[in-house]
Amino acid sequence: MRTDMTPMGSDVRAPRLPFISEPRRVRLRRVLRPAPRGLLMRSGPVSRGWGFDRGLPIDRYFIERFLEEHRADISGRVLEVKDDGYTRRFGSEVSHADVLDIDAANPAATVVADLTDAPQIPDERYDCMLLTQVLHLVYDLRSAVAECHRVLKPGGTLLVTMPALSRCSTELQDSDFWRITPAGARRLFGDIFGSENVNVVAHGNAVLGASFLMGVATEEVPARQLRRHDPLFPVVVTISATRAT
Repeated sequence: MRTDMTPMGSDVRAPRLPFISEPRRVRLRRVLRPAPRGLLMRSGPVSRGWGFDRGLPIDRYFIERFLEEHRADISGRVLEVKDDGYTRRFGSEVSHADVLDIDAANPAATVVADLTDAPQIPDERYDCMLLTQVLHLVYDLRSAVAECHRVLKPGGTLLVTMPALSRCSTELQDSDFWRITPAGARRLFGDIFGSENVNVVAHGNAVLGASFLMGVATEEVPARQLRRHDPLFPVVVTISATRAT
């Protein structure tokens, strides 16, 4: 009986391919830890507004904890972008608060300038600057960080948060440029402020990252997840950079 599938009379036999089986450990892992079908079967996120309509967005949880830890630095003359909400909420002994915006139509703006080139701001003007989820909207990151360094007083502190993971902005699609890694942040700010004057921390894990992209709010996440940080799966990167005296 013929066991091959070559035509009768042919001297060429089809090559026998080895049977490649999926590793048993891979199949077992998939059985024991199945992907959440509810998540995979959805046609879209539960919120398209980062979770604001459901509670506190996951990235904002880490941003606010970061600012709470740096209350003592948010003092003296402070500059914040767009509005002064975080300055008022987390500041301590603030003597003067400015709001920077490139858009002169913003009624809250006291300084209208481009963060990458702001000659109207004098050197060594501020004790603290707050840039929360701002720099990923600036194409020339290095110039922006250098300008922040210029307008800070010696000993002044720049407090920055940047997304490592995020959906794209609806309103600012044409200027939503960057996501950053902890290594990228250390290099960017260290080159300008000096690595010894920069502290970079990654916040989040894979579960929080997936939840954040789906628009799940902080209140819907188990508290234990908010305490878990996996450096391979950051959601937010926080940076504190102090100008040397």
